[in-house]
Amino acid sequence: MTPLRFDGKAALVTGAGRGIGAAVATRLAEAGAAVMLANRSLAAAEDPAAELRARGLQAQACAYAADEAGCRQAVADTVAAFGRLDVLVHNAGGCPWSALETLTTATLREALQLNLESCFWLTQAALPALKVRGGRIVVTSSVTGPRVAMLGAAHYAAAKAGVNGFIRSAALELAPLGITVNGVEPGFVAKPRGRLSQPETKAQLVREIPLGRAGEPDDIAWAMLYLASEQARWVTGQTLVVDGGMTLPESGQVMDEFHANLQAKDGS
Repeated sequence: MTPLRFDGKAALVTGAGRGIGAAVATRLAEAGAAVMLANRSLAAAEDPAAELRARGLQAQACAYAADEAGCRQAVADTVAAFGRLDVLVHNAGGCPWSALETLTTATLREALQLNLESCFWLTQAALPALKVRGGRIVVTSSVTGPRVAMLGAAHYAAAKAGVNGFIRSAALELAPLGITVNGVEPGFVAKPRGRLSQPETKAQLVREIPLGRAGEPDDIAWAMLYLASEQARWVTGQTLVVDGGMTLPESGQVMDEFHANLQAKDGS
């Protein structure tokens, strides 16, 4: 089987300080790419970048902000460092939790800027470099919004549904330039902190996953690596769901009954 290789190519990964972004940056660097790890906290990106350099891999870190100026600066830093840009992985995002009843203008704008608006500015800034040889754009979307809903996340869900619309429209517009645009819709990926890291919440979510465990950053990274590769040259405008089967059942009750029946059968 031909390995996914990125020798001689340069990549920009946003939200690369930890989790999915750090995993994507690591796998790209291991596959031969020169990688810029961009993160809102520069210090958080410098540590994984230094670890990659210590392994003899090409990696640098830069600051990232989700506004137009920050997006343009991250792209400029990448091109200045490596002389080219072939792969843009936009992973930075987040959910500032809020019920609809208490949602503020600031929180709504934050969710839209972090998850959706930044897609436009990063892509626009990257186009001059990506047009030179054709390139890949891969965006982290979510199952929340395009496929399912979550309490306290209507603004986040709307932003991620918008991300999928952006992916399809941008793919159509950029196809004549040899640029593909795709996305990954992660399900529940375990994190060391935050609302979904609370033991009871995490346990409840894991019970809803047919494959029986929470996702790991690498589960998403490998999907992104494929979409960014030469092997995916005829794939564009698509999103790949990577959720352990979480969105397959019609309801959580279905899964509870399924597991109960399995346990009863095993015990008989």
